[in-house]
This record gives sequence, structure tokens and C-alpha cells, in this order.
Amino acid sequence: MSFISTRRAAAVGSAALAAVLALGLAPANAAVNQAKHTFKMSDPSYKRTDRNGTFTGQVNMAGTVGRPAHMAWSFRISPAVRAIATGRMTCTAGHMQLPYHDRHTNVAVSYFWHSSVPNNRRNKEYTLYGSCKFRVNVGGRPGTANLGFSFKYSLFDGISRSSAAQDETAVEDSSYASELDIAYDS
Repeated sequence: MSFISTRRAAAVGSAALAAVLALGLAPANAAVNQAKHTFKMSDPSYKRTDRNGTFTGQVNMAGTVGRPAHMAWSFRISPAVRAIATGRMTCTAGHMQLPYHDRHTNVAVSYFWHSSVPNNRRNKEYTLYGSCKFRVNVGGRPGTANLGFSFKYSLFDGISRSSAAQDETAVEDSSYASELDIAYDS
């Protein structure tokens, strides 16, 4: 297990987390020091696009003051990655802090993956992760792709005392990370 994986497992202390890391379901670049996005009344949504796809997240902050909230999210694989895919995919999502999971098997690589994580509380840090596995052909070389992402976030209602809403602007772009790994056939 790598230094980053060891620190993550130690910080959360979860057997489920250890299994996630051992299976490689969370992207390797989802490091412990990854920044987080803070959902606020004035900024209840998030969207980032990178070379692997587009991730969105949103929370109804005004409608859930004083009680847990759902964090709705979506992920769509980029056209460039879809272009190398040769088959359907299986996608699995999970959460480092909450008992949440989502799995879709045998779906098209163009699938608009969306779900909702319940019971998010204010002033806590969370990490959602996901991974899609599918066959690819890159320049005549067949293989299996594993596209993983992670999203670190918290909720701040603007009422409670919190350090969660501080200095978000400098590190905002790194609260989402994705990684595409391809294992080519022998």
C-alpha cells in the first residue's frame, strides 16, 4: 500500500476504505491533501471538466438548513475517452465517510451517470469517489480502462461557526480529480 493510501486508511480507520484502496476504485491522485469544495447558500453548485469528463455536484442549501442534505452529483465521460472505448462499462461509486454506494453494470460509455448522496451534515469534510471500467482500443492496442474520480466537499450554511468556508478560492480547482489508467493486453 502506498504512503498516500496508508495515510487515507489511517485517517478514516475503515475496513471499507482499505478495500476500496486495495481494489483501486479511487483514483491514485485523490491524495489526502486534495482541496475541497464548500457548498454554500451563495454557491450551491459545482462543475468541473477535465480531459476525462465532466463532474457536477449540487446541494439545496436553503431548503435544508438545520438538517442533513442530499448532495446530488453527475459524471459524464469526455468525447475523447468515449472515442477509444470499444464496449460497455461498469461504474461504481462510494463514499469515504457515509454509508453510500452506487453501481451500474453494462451501461453505454456515453451514459450520464447521476446519483445523490444522502445525510450530508454541515461543517464536515466528505469524499465521494467513483470508477468506471471498460474495454478500449488505442492505436490498435486493445486493453482495459479504469477511469476513476474523487470529489472532496463540505457544506456551510452561513449560520454555523465554521472554518470550512475559508480560503476556498485559491484551491477550488483541485477539489475534483480524475485519472484514466489503461492496462493493455499482452
